[in-house]
Amino acid sequence: INGGTNYDWAKLVLLDGGWPVSTNNVTVFLRWMRQENGANDWWNRDNPLNNGFGSGGNAGTGSYANLVVAAQKCAQALHQGIGGGYGGIVAALASDASPSATASAIWASGWSTSHYANGTHWSEAPVERVKAPASAW
Repeated sequence: INGGTNYDWAKLVLLDGGWPVSTNNVTVFLRWMRQENGANDWWNRDNPLNNGFGSGGNAGTGSYANLVVAAQKCAQALHQGIGGGYGGIVAALASDASPSATASAIWASGWSTSHYANGTHWSEAPVERVKAPASAW
């Protein structure tokens, strides 16, 4: 977390979840974060993926004490299947699947009620590295 960027947060979730810290997995997390909060304020509410698990907001509108806690709660939510249908995401991350394969599992899951319009509201463009304020960590 010393770098304090969106890339660092994605890696922290992967470490907390026990998944490979690979280019494929980091890429899909960065794209997912961008879809949820945008690239320039990805740390919004210290909840980069708008995760409802333990955040005080069932619809993902809650916040965490900091980004370290947010990473832990995100990994826990995925492993525990809160909201349903996260098994495909966990399996894709564990197998270091391509970003598009993992994204398909995300769209099919209950993470977003819109399912990202089955991928039509999902960008595969590169995500720039953006540093969060130190206070977010």
